[in-house]
Amino acid sequence: MYSVCWGANNEVILYASGRDLVIQSVQADGRQVKWKAHDGVVMKVDWNAVNGLIVSAGEDCTYKVWDSFGRQLFQSAPFETVVTSVAWSSSGEEFAVGSYNVLRLCDKTGVRA
Repeated sequence: MYSVCWGANNEVILYASGRDLVIQSVQADGRQVKWKAHDGVVMKVDWNAVNGLIVSAGEDCTYKVWDSFGRQLFQSAPFETVVTSVAWSSSGEEFAVGSYNVLRLCDKTGVRA
């Protein structure tokens, strides 16, 4: 497991496990939502409390934007190297993507800003 973050309501957590993303309730009898996110290991994930969107980075050299139901909204073209970092701005209007010697700023739809 490389990455974990809290959901907006602090009642669920989102974590990366291998190629999958998992939303898990913190309640003992809570449900779990799990989906295959990348063709390689998920390196980093971040969930924005304002817009409810998830961004993930993977060993498959891509980043992806998801809704909180696990539906893919955007997938980047592959980078030359593994995407190792993603982070939302506090406003939820943009996020940053990091790879070897690369920093990219994107709007919330995933398009390069």
